[in-house]
Amino acid sequence: MSDQFPVAKLAIHVLASVGVSKVLNDIISNNVNVSTTADAVKVWTGSLVIGSMIAEHASKHVNGRMDAVIAWNESRKAASAQ
Repeated sequence: MSDQFPVAKLAIHVLASVGVSKVLNDIISNNVNVSTTADAVKVWTGSLVIGSMIAEHASKHVNGRMDAVIAWNESRKAASAQ
């Protein structure tokens, strides 16, 4: 089941990564005084790392849901074919 819809799963992962990283970057930037370039790099890097960790978990969750729907649809097709 996990090999079905690889493009959709990749798109979900990319969108989740970008979205979560942006939100985290905004939250961190609004709560941290960025006075040097090093501080800005730390904020960006931290939001990217945390965002990718959260996006990975979100992608696994969504992919599991997609696999469940695909399995349900396949079983429904098989039951109606009999």
